[in-house]
Amino acid sequence: MTATTVPRANQREHILDEALKLMSAQGSAGMSMRQLAMACGVQVAAIYHYFPSKEALLQSVFEERRYATRLAEEEDLVPIPSDGTVAERLRAVFEKFWNGMLGEEEVIRLLLGEALRNQPYALPTGTALLEVFRAGVHALVTQHVPELEQTDTATELFIAQIFAGFIRHIFDPATDTDVIAAELADTLVAALVP
Repeated sequence: MTATTVPRANQREHILDEALKLMSAQGSAGMSMRQLAMACGVQVAAIYHYFPSKEALLQSVFEERRYATRLAEEEDLVPIPSDGTVAERLRAVFEKFWNGMLGEEEVIRLLLGEALRNQPYALPTGTALLEVFRAGVHALVTQHVPELEQTDTATELFIAQIFAGFIRHIFDPATDTDVIAAELADTLVAALVP
């Protein structure tokens, strides 16, 4: 493929999309700007036109792509039935959030990897994302399962189950994500519903 310097109307977004794919597969340290330019079909200078450094590119992948906002908006996509038992509604809330998290798998993998490598730009982004998770889960639990007495405890257990499941999904990719979600939801229900 021959690189071009002709800008596209959505060139910045295209670069961010390709960067996410490459970085989630290799980590930011494993991806070179030259490799990204080749994947985008542009000159390396075009990448640096939009992003002065790899760090700026990675920050843009996290911040400009609005992953936290999209996860928070997941709440509106699938309704939770209001006539189910407490256990059924808690399972439905868990599955909704789990599916939203899986929808953002590339960025979550990238963020976890960068945080584990102590990349300074990943830590504040991860902290902010965790707060979005916490607020979103708390709102969903409060709205759809108001019978739970300790919503703060329920929220923390819920988030722990989500991350435990995500780690299991990474290390055990052969297990279907629906099976993982069902097992995690069962454990959550057993811990929270008398």
